[in-house]
Amino acid sequence: MAGGHIEPNVTERFSDVYDDMPNASTIVIYDADEPVASVRTCTFARGTDLRSPALDAFPDEVRALLDRDRSGPFSGRGIEVTRLVRVPEAENNQGLVFLLYRMAGYVALCAHSQVHLACVRGNHAPFYRRLGYEPASELKPYPGLSCAMRLMASDRRRYDEVRRAVPVMDPLGGLSGNLAAFFQGGPVSLHLRKV
Repeated sequence: MAGGHIEPNVTERFSDVYDDMPNASTIVIYDADEPVASVRTCTFARGTDLRSPALDAFPDEVRALLDRDRSGPFSGRGIEVTRLVRVPEAENNQGLVFLLYRMAGYVALCAHSQVHLACVRGNHAPFYRRLGYEPASELKPYPGLSCAMRLMASDRRRYDEVRRAVPVMDPLGGLSGNLAAFFQGGPVSLHLRKV
């Protein structure tokens, strides 16, 4: 709400229909016992009725991306990373963004995603380019927001290159600790550098 892109409400929280879908997961980063950042992932696959905000806002573009490499081992599988937020006190903490993308990447790896999507405001596109994403649409309306968004896309090959080049983003690179409890909703320990 601080950015003025969602409608203010008394709870000071934002929720939408995608939160309750079986293919959506929200990752929350805590510092001690305080939540400081979160991101939502939505997995989907060609030929299913699974939805995500990007699929609803950019259906033709997403379907074209899912159909791009039909012979690949992860063909037709995708993930959207959405609703990346930080508490106001941490709005300049880029390390939290890398931690969120590390864990979203873990979901992508476990889901065998070929296509990686993010819908971003125009001024955020340069940051996503550094993460291996390329523009896949023009700016368009996006569910639940008052600002236009651009679909940015990457793929598994590019994600693998980026995570190996930027160890802080690699969920399998040794900085994450044991992730066994992650999908059971248990806590996992994350670090920005080796401890």
